[in-house]
Amino acid sequence: MTTLPSPQHRWRFAAVAAVSIAVAALGAPAAASATTDPAAASTAGSVAAHGHHDPTPAPGSTDPKRVVYVEVNSNDMANVADYTLAGTTRPVFDMAMIFAANINYDTTTHAAYLSFNDRVTETLDDAEHQIRPLQKHGTKVLLSVLGNHQGAGFANFTSQADAAAFADQLADAVHTYGLDGIDFDDEWAEYGKNGTAQPNGTSFAYLLDALRDRLGPDKLITLYDIGPAYQTTDWAGTGAAADLDYAWNPYYGAWLPPQLPDMSRAQFGAAAVDLTATPQSASAALAQRTVDEGYGVYVTYNLTAGDHSDYLSAITEPLTGHATAYKAPWYDVSVSTQATCTGHSVKLKTRVASAERAKLDVTVTSSLGSRSFPHLGAGQSRVLVQHARHGATADGTVTVRVDGPDGVLDLLEPYRVPACR
Repeated sequence: MTTLPSPQHRWRFAAVAAVSIAVAALGAPAAASATTDPAAASTAGSVAAHGHHDPTPAPGSTDPKRVVYVEVNSNDMANVADYTLAGTTRPVFDMAMIFAANINYDTTTHAAYLSFNDRVTETLDDAEHQIRPLQKHGTKVLLSVLGNHQGAGFANFTSQADAAAFADQLADAVHTYGLDGIDFDDEWAEYGKNGTAQPNGTSFAYLLDALRDRLGPDKLITLYDIGPAYQTTDWAGTGAAADLDYAWNPYYGAWLPPQLPDMSRAQFGAAAVDLTATPQSASAALAQRTVDEGYGVYVTYNLTAGDHSDYLSAITEPLTGHATAYKAPWYDVSVSTQATCTGHSVKLKTRVASAERAKLDVTVTSSLGSRSFPHLGAGQSRVLVQHARHGATADGTVTVRVDGPDGVLDLLEPYRVPACR
């Protein structure tokens, strides 16, 4: 993910897409595109075996996770919440990265420190509008951290104490701003500048171990697989992969599975696309390949303002079976449906529960009929039971129409149709 410093302001990054990397990726050798994960089949569940948590399952947790990087120098994080999976209240993006904070170097104290430019600071300070809406919809918000041409990086800490001191700053940012984790992008460090050390095999492992201790098991730590932190770390010797939740390909428009021991394909993103540069057909093909080969993450970069639902649908349909809806009303409701047999007929039970503050009018419709109930309030639920009569056949899908102050939302809830005899 290439982001260059702006000549107008030393600490402010120019809002440019990763053109050089995207071009390099599109021209990558065929052998690189065909890379597979030879250990995937044997390492499934290995994270749990190392004593680290698996990410908490959620509705649709069998779908590959959708990740988006937002260049906050030119775009708002709030744009992420504009997209939901059509017919659901699920977000299109499971993880959203604030791109990017920096690891800087203090030439007086000879220590690395965490730095925010003006726009990152504005984003964090405006968490009520830029971060909380995403989290309410179910999107995890992480702070991405990037080198800044000063010699400081994740791969050149020379002691556990130095790595722990930087981990303290990262954890403090997560806790202060109510974030869901940290993403590492080891680019532009310029190791050796300002008399800094060269990369070593244990630095990043020390940092990961210290950060996991400070964040606990419920926060996310992710890795953009580029630079010395990825390339020089003694992964097999340190067990550092046990501290990571996910790792992914850094080259847009390309297929390049990460190569990390003790992690499974469910934790890897082999496909990565630039939403402003990768052709839609290529993005769709990479999404389908992600599903076909069993990888657990799909990475997107540079979400801008405006309606990109058509482009995103080409990604979400292979990954989730749903198109992408733009600025659809979103209500905090849950729907569950169960079909059973009573005699030779189907009995369909649908439960709708609301945590929304506003009163909602709800209509439940299936092939067996339709029924409405008004003014469903926070903490309330309704159960509708329908019976097939006169040879009626249940069709396997319930439509729940929710009518509230933000408009009308149709939720589609599939169910398994039993074979009644």
